[in-house]
Amino acid sequence: MEDFIFEHYFGYTKVNSQHSIEYKINHPSWEINAIHDSHIDCDFAAFYGKDFEVLNSTKPHSIMLAEGSDISVEWKRIGF
Repeated sequence: MEDFIFEHYFGYTKVNSQHSIEYKINHPSWEINAIHDSHIDCDFAAFYGKDFEVLNSTKPHSIMLAEGSDISVEWKRIGF
């Protein structure tokens, strides 16, 4: 799973109702750190909207702490 999350990957974004663009994000593998304790101090509803309010009282299934890095985005092709 770490390779899926922290290696190169492709994404797609909608340009309009008929077109999308494929992109690739490049970055080195990130170092994963062990988590011994955590606390989330965020009002998800205020930050992201009412649809995310449930996260204010939801315990995460997993938490990861990764050392980030610079990234580059390669824009690929427009899909039709």
